[in-house]
Order: sequence, then structure tokens, then C-alpha cells
Amino acid sequence: MMSYRLGRRGFLTGMLGVSSLPLVGSLPARAQDKTLRVFGYGDGAGLKGLFDAFEKVSGVKVAYEGVPFADLQNTIVQRFRTGNSGIDVFLVDPTYIPTFSKLGILADLTSAFVEKSKGILFPSDVQGATYNGKMLSMPMWESSQLLYFNKKLLAKAGVEAPGISPDARMTWDQVLELAKKAQAAGAEIGFGFEQVDRYYQLQVLTESLGGGPGVKGDDLLTVDVANEAWLQAGRWYGSIFADGVASRGPTGQEMPDLFKAGRLAFLVGGPWLIADFNKAEGLDYAAAPHPYFAGGNAVTPSESFHLGVAADTTNADQALEFLNYAGLDKDGAVVAAGTNLSANIEANAEVLSRIPQQNPNLKGVDTLMSYELAKTAIRRPRTLGYLQLEELVTRAWSDIRNGSDAAQTFPQLQSELERSFKRIKA
Repeated sequence: MMSYRLGRRGFLTGMLGVSSLPLVGSLPARAQDKTLRVFGYGDGAGLKGLFDAFEKVSGVKVAYEGVPFADLQNTIVQRFRTGNSGIDVFLVDPTYIPTFSKLGILADLTSAFVEKSKGILFPSDVQGATYNGKMLSMPMWESSQLLYFNKKLLAKAGVEAPGISPDARMTWDQVLELAKKAQAAGAEIGFGFEQVDRYYQLQVLTESLGGGPGVKGDDLLTVDVANEAWLQAGRWYGSIFADGVASRGPTGQEMPDLFKAGRLAFLVGGPWLIADFNKAEGLDYAAAPHPYFAGGNAVTPSESFHLGVAADTTNADQALEFLNYAGLDKDGAVVAAGTNLSANIEANAEVLSRIPQQNPNLKGVDTLMSYELAKTAIRRPRTLGYLQLEELVTRAWSDIRNGSDAAQTFPQLQSELERSFKRIKA
């Protein structure tokens, strides 16, 4: 999932409080208004196909409002502080469902969709949309991660292209060995992460070693970011930049461009990159399974944005119709997916089947990602402290990338998160 860093973490923390959560069925409908107000990030261009298709089947027009990606969560909360958000439906990062539930800004979708979603949505996505026994969002997108490689750079180095089968999954050390050979043969950069230091992509490093997501306990508010597995993962992560196989300079936004330009041999990134990579002139690439640590578990990131109904909407009927179309209707879910994977099982199968048709080099990627979603996918923790966890862990990975010692950085992170979580528990 495309992640982001949030500032002013105390803003949400200070606002956490128990609010009544209305049932969608109890919300007043506004029959005369045929415009659905949807709120998210960016200009909504990636959702235009969905909006147009929904208008054709329902007659309901969609008015989209977006903010910069990094501002999404805080802006959502600020809009609801006024008592009239002006929003009917909004994009929801499912990790914030516990916080949004506490703030009372998500309508309860349980009666509308729990039974209808059975056998249609991936059960893990429904679980991710559920908090305190209530379904609070409609899963729309899914995600996974692949190891992309430049076939020309590997051939120049005399390196055999990796296989696509899960049985051919390489360890991190094996990937780095090949990356260094590619560098020796002329590749500018051997290896990189698309999201560089973000929690979504790097959670797998500690999880592969058995170190967990950084929080534990029944309420997931006990901090655990300084165990031996975290330290081991941190040392490994720091080493790939220290020895030059990965570059400290590029940001996450720049990594795909480096790969498209033929300057990067291996890139761990999401399936949303495929459409753009296919358009890159002269790029001969393929993909392999996400790596893992030798002796550890094969794990991959997953999940993505959901749709939520605003608790103060006066367009409840239209909002429900839109969520049903984007999430449970196969045709609608296929359109909604765009360049993403879908949380709708049948729609996702169709989305995946199209990938090898668009690029023969990606034959087998559809089978691989289906396997990953079923066997290796992990999700980010549903904790009221996720805002702090994401921001501070991301900063710690960034510090390590830039030369800080993991043996000092993660214990400091432990202390800082414990202080922060005390305010939530209080």
C-alpha cells in the first residue's frame, strides 16, 4: 500500500475519545440530492473510471475532493470536528479504523454488508475492516509486493534471471549477491525498496525473523521494537546502504524512475508499478517472488485502501449503493481496482489474469500474487497507536538508512513509543 508520514501525531492522540457510532440504517437519507461527495487524496484521476461507471448504473454523480496524500488522515479528522464534514464517502486506510471508530466518524456497516460480503471479499480484508465486532469500512483494494529485476542488467553480468515460482523464492543474501554482480557489470544501483523506509514495506523484515510488528498484547499497545529480531533486521538494513549495494540518496518517489531508466538492477515494489513499467521505452524487466531471510518465514505486505461512510452523511442510501458497487459488484470492483489489486475475490482474479496478457515477461505473476495473498500476506497491526507506530518506526528506519546504529536507534524508539502510548492508555 502507498504509505505516508504524518506529522502532529498528538492531534489525533489528543482527540481520541469514545463517541456513539450510528448504524447506517439510522442515518437520514437525502433523496433530492443526486450528488455523492467522496473525499480522498490527490485529484481522483485514478478513480474517475469508477465514478463514471457508477453514474451510468445508478444515475448518481460523484463530486470528488482531495488533499495531498500526506495530509489525508489529519484532514479527515479536522473535517469531522465541525459537526458537518460535508463528506458522504471517504478513503480509509484500514489501520486507522480503531482511531476513527473511537472518534465516531465511521458509520457502522455491519447490517448492510457483513452477510453480503461472505464469499465475495477476501475474509482477511473483512477482518481488517472490522473493529470491536463491527464492520466499519468496505475493502476496495488489495496489494502485494514483487521483486522486479532488469533483465538486460542481469544478462550483462552473466546472472541467470530469477524464477517466478514461489519455490524459487530467494533469500535476501542471495538477492544482494546478484545485485552486487550487476553493479560490478555496470548497474548504477544494485538493489532498492520502492518505499525506502516506510512501515508498510519494511514490516516484513522483522516479521520474517519472528520479531513481530512492533506491538503486542491484547490491545496491541505494548511496544516491542527492540527485540533481537528487530536489531538483526536493522543491522541488515543499515548494511545494504553502508556497503553501497543500495543508495541512500533516492527517495521512495524516485526509485521507480531509476528502475525505468535502467539504472537499478533489483527493486522491491508493488503491482501498481506494472502499468507504468510496461510503458517505459527500452525497459526489459520481469518479476520474482518477494525475498525472505534464510531460516525465517516468507512474508509479504498486503491490504490497501477501503471506503468508509461518513457518520454524519445525509446521503446514506447513495453511499451504501456506491460501496456495494465498488466492493461487492464484480464489474464495479474490477473498474475500481484500476492499477491495484482488488479485495473482491472474483474481480481480483480478473485483474491478475490481465497482467501476463499485457506483458509476456510477467507470465506467472498472476499465479504468484494469488499464492502470496493466500499464503504469505501479513497485515499491519490494528492498534490505537498505529499513527505513532508508523511515524516513529518510519523515522527510525530512515535514521538507520542514513548511518545510525540499529542497536541504539531501536531501543530509543522503544522508549519514545512507550511514552507516546501512555497517553493513549490514559
